[in-house]
Amino acid sequence: MNYIVSVPVNEDVAAFIGKKGSEEGLIFFNRKIDNDIIVVMMPPNKEDKIYYNLAETMLISGQVVISTETVDKFLGEVIVAASLLGKHAIVLNENDISKMINGLLKDFEVCSRNELLARIVAHKEQHDGDLRIDIDKAFPVKGIGTVILGVVTRGKVMVHDSVYHSSGKQVSIKSIQSQDVDISEAGYGTRVGLAVKGIEYGEVDKGDLFTAKPFQKVKGMTASINISSFANEKMEPGKRYMLVSNFSHVVSKIEEVDGQNARISFEKPISVLQGDSFMLIRDQSPRIFASGKITSLA
Repeated sequence: MNYIVSVPVNEDVAAFIGKKGSEEGLIFFNRKIDNDIIVVMMPPNKEDKIYYNLAETMLISGQVVISTETVDKFLGEVIVAASLLGKHAIVLNENDISKMINGLLKDFEVCSRNELLARIVAHKEQHDGDLRIDIDKAFPVKGIGTVILGVVTRGKVMVHDSVYHSSGKQVSIKSIQSQDVDISEAGYGTRVGLAVKGIEYGEVDKGDLFTAKPFQKVKGMTASINISSFANEKMEPGKRYMLVSNFSHVVSKIEEVDGQNARISFEKPISVLQGDSFMLIRDQSPRIFASGKITSLA
């Protein structure tokens, strides 16, 4: 089984879980345990982008591992962000932060570092349905052509499948790699490298999607929004926030508000689908102050 895990803080914990791989953009760590593969995503320590990257890792991942070795303001930001998504959290017992998380995190467990790997693989998760691959990189490889890196977030992809890209182009999957091994198919939670035909690497952006059915990028949506009780923020027409949905991020503007529902426009078209989750980022603490779910596209 494949597991995608967010480790927001403490690279030592990420390195304990797996071997460091790609460091372009997000930092990836990988580990194979019998038939289980764990892929860790961690935001790089770049202050100007760390909150965007933090949101990306949490949105893509199935669970969040929280190190308590350093109890500081950023740890508080991480806990607030994790509480907004409600995903399974594994809190390491390096320090007692029970007063910080009790009543805030709903689905969590506390364990030691030595127990961590067993706890990660014990949390089973499945996302069935039509294929979806969230793309984070594209580049050319001599003799192969365009190669796409991404994460299978729903369904299954197989060699020779035809998929649809965010541009509307139909793309053929020539080969699939995972953990530097050629495979014939990849399911949910797999970090994949895809050699493809039908699109050039310059036509592919971070945040684009491969899907089983054609779709179009959108410049707006309606959504239900959950604001953290720590944020003291009110949704009002005209306010602008950075919106992050998986690997996509865009400046967004609140157009209309009706209770917990809002109509939001985007500065540029992005690849999102109805039902997707997202997070909103502002300039003051907590930076990641709200999460939401897309109810319709515009």
